[in-house]
Amino acid sequence: MKKKLIKLLICCIIIPGGLWAFIINFGSNLPQRYEETTGLDIPMPEPKEGYEIIYPEVIKTSNPNYTASFYYLSEKRQVIYRYDADRYLELQGENCEGLIWYHDQAKNIHTRIDKIFFTYDRLPKFNYYNPGKDYIGIPTDDMSAVPFSIDGGKTFYVGEVTSFAAKPSEQVERFIGVDNSPLTLQFNDVDEYMRGFINTITVSGNTGYFILKNDVLFGETAFYERIGLNPRQSYHSLNGVINTQTNINLYLNGEHLKEVQRFGRYWEIYYKPTYIERITGARNIKLEPYQGWNKIRCEVGAEK
Repeated sequence: MKKKLIKLLICCIIIPGGLWAFIINFGSNLPQRYEETTGLDIPMPEPKEGYEIIYPEVIKTSNPNYTASFYYLSEKRQVIYRYDADRYLELQGENCEGLIWYHDQAKNIHTRIDKIFFTYDRLPKFNYYNPGKDYIGIPTDDMSAVPFSIDGGKTFYVGEVTSFAAKPSEQVERFIGVDNSPLTLQFNDVDEYMRGFINTITVSGNTGYFILKNDVLFGETAFYERIGLNPRQSYHSLNGVINTQTNINLYLNGEHLKEVQRFGRYWEIYYKPTYIERITGARNIKLEPYQGWNKIRCEVGAEK
């Protein structure tokens, strides 16, 4: 009986296993006879008279010069917002989709914001105010991006809303962009050798705030002037954070740790009384006298 089991083991396991190992080893030593998969090239779009070809959603193919998504951008425009008599926004394109221009006639500033492509559903539907002169923020309705400028509209960067802070636009009461004085704060930090020290950070006064119907979703504008980094702006939720040890412990134990600890432990500034006062005070910013519109407006077919 024992001998039969041994023979069965050899026939069913050892011999097939050895053959499989031989086939794999032999096959791996054969010369490669296949061509590398190159993927499909997307043909370049044909030029159309009076239109500019842009690529709002870049999808790389095997040819780095080709992209799988393009848009014919016409020269037609319509004014979609006015800050005052001299400053306004234009949307270049048709059917309320395209690229936004920022204009300041008094200072001869005319900047096209190429970084974000606006469609009709991405234009903000909530109230929008920007009494600030240096800071200009233009949020998308889905909070996926906030093009912003801190030099009066000459240069635009893109801010982001953290994933755990973004809310449906129906919950947003208004967005407001303001100029304010910088705020210098200190927090505990560690150096590259893990030695503790007191770090100092200056939060720019030029910022935008999302005011929710039941809270404040704020713009934290700690601009890092590092080599290769543009000014950064990210928006965090203030909900449940103010001055509660319970929530501080949540952060210490890893709640939203990835978002709030990108640059050391600067998130501690969220709990500084002067910082909390500034953020909560955003709801009480006085808009008068404000000469601008209260919403971005776009009419399909009204472009000229």
